[in-house]
Amino acid sequence: MNHIFHIAKNKENLEKRFEIIKLIREFFWSKNFIEVETPLLIKYPGQEPNISAIETIFHNEQKQEFRGYLHTSPEYTMKKMLAAGFTNIFFLGKTFRDEESFGGTHNPEFTMLEWYQVNSDMFDIMQDVEGLFKFIMERGMGNGERVFKFKRLSMKDLWSEIVGIDLDEYLTREKMWELCKEKKYNVEENENYEELFYRIFLQEIEPELKNMGEVIVYNYPSSMASLSRLSEENPNYAERFEVYIDGLELANAFSELTDSQEQLKRLEAEQKERERQGKKVYEIDMDFIEAVGQMPNSAGIALGVDRLVQLFTSCQNINNVLTLPADKLFND
Repeated sequence: MNHIFHIAKNKENLEKRFEIIKLIREFFWSKNFIEVETPLLIKYPGQEPNISAIETIFHNEQKQEFRGYLHTSPEYTMKKMLAAGFTNIFFLGKTFRDEESFGGTHNPEFTMLEWYQVNSDMFDIMQDVEGLFKFIMERGMGNGERVFKFKRLSMKDLWSEIVGIDLDEYLTREKMWELCKEKKYNVEENENYEELFYRIFLQEIEPELKNMGEVIVYNYPSSMASLSRLSEENPNYAERFEVYIDGLELANAFSELTDSQEQLKRLEAEQKERERQGKKVYEIDMDFIEAVGQMPNSAGIALGVDRLVQLFTSCQNINNVLTLPADKLFND
């Protein structure tokens, strides 16, 4: 009965959710994107140090055992598709992550919207984001009062405006460590650049983003490039952006890296970082490395659909926009 009560209580939110999902598809179909499927069960997960994959064991008809993972993102498969000749594609479906909290803005199973455009860069993807919100709003999903109008701020401008420093001078681990010490953060000797960066970002910048409405933050320090290519104008920064609405992180986007050797080097560095943090180290998917080198010039983004629905339904807890969240399935 508890499951039925949860669904009934959130029926209005769920109806709005399903309409938004329908509109997302209509938006991309109107732009001649192809909706694609990728395997949810994979052999090699991503290497991001802050993400853990859910491991699973399964068997074939001869009871031979196989070990795999539920994908944390469709990214690797979609890039293989780009390398194989697909052009503008989108994925709308389930993704899974281990060690996630239950409720708030997280759930171990969540819905991801990911799309890629060839012959484009991150600024084209920014236009897609703005267009998607406009499309959803114009079809009656807004509350009639709010208009989503995005401000674009470089990471350097954000640090200058809020923290009062020139980020150009704090692009090395040593300088960022010194800054954290000056600000009295209790930092460890072995923390890497990204950990130090986020100590300040999460404490001083993200709270201010809550009051800034719709913000696109772009050009991240090159050491935080992940899967993105470096800026031609200033290679100290990477062509990466994130979308924040009222301080809630909604999406992560890149002008995509197409250098396979550079990609391999970055994934090997992430393997070492996972090892340093005591996390499981995954094998590198060499088919993905090959695909990166064969990809056309392109850009892509991953957007959290559940959080998008939270915004349009004014729900503070992700549980209220999910049919049956992990909290209800495993804690009750």
